[in-house]
Amino acid sequence: MQRLLVTGGCGYLGRELVRRAPARGWSVRATWFRRPPSGDAEWVRADLRDPEEASRAVDGVDAVVHTAYRQGEGEWGANVDGTRAVATAAAGRRFVHLSTDLVFDGTRGRYREDDLPAPVGSYGRSKLEAERLVGELQPAATIVRTSLIYGGAEPGPQERLAQEGTRFFVDEIRSPVQVTDLADALLELLRIDAPGPLHLGGADDVSRFDFAVLLGADRAAIEGARTTPERAPDVSLDSSRAAELLQTRLRGAYEVLGSGSNGAPRATSSR
Repeated sequence: MQRLLVTGGCGYLGRELVRRAPARGWSVRATWFRRPPSGDAEWVRADLRDPEEASRAVDGVDAVVHTAYRQGEGEWGANVDGTRAVATAAAGRRFVHLSTDLVFDGTRGRYREDDLPAPVGSYGRSKLEAERLVGELQPAATIVRTSLIYGGAEPGPQERLAQEGTRFFVDEIRSPVQVTDLADALLELLRIDAPGPLHLGGADDVSRFDFAVLLGADRAAIEGARTTPERAPDVSLDSSRAAELLQTRLRGAYEVLGSGSNGAPRATSSR
């Protein structure tokens, strides 16, 4: 049985990969740093910014899905230095790297893989630099750009935000993807030669406001807001290339969650 390393195995996506990989024929090792692990895997505590610890985590595996990241304080070290260390240690192995829709400036949306990235925020800049490093160190790697992730067995960040938040952007458009769909697509990608960027967003382009309603927020109790220049407004992803490559279907938020009990409009886009 081949061995897979999932970095950030305690994260929302990482946990789903740890759960689902054995059914795809993988023996799983997963890293953790800030939280104790759970799930059926070989767990390795590692600060992936440290090249020695990254090498120890990678040693003996056949493939790596690099999901570990940080947003906010310390993001450059985690996203750039950590990616450099893991990608270097994983030389010669199948490598799938997770990036973000926020590498784009959001001026038009429906971004394709060959569109020019131009992040407007520090997180997007750190992830774009990580992409550059992966391309340099791992030319055969797949660089997966994805969007808001939701719909796991336990409430995730998006579900919690929908329940706790009061203001949501009506003009920030994303392509939310259900976490099991994304995990299955990533595991399928491990068996496919697909170098370079690949967009894995859900089939529906949805505003943050409408997405909150789909996730259970009371439309009458929350406030719509407009984005500021520091935020990218429309970073929706065109994932048509993934639809051609993969058997896994990346469903849209309206299909997964319904049209919304509080009247969210059902505006879908073809992928």
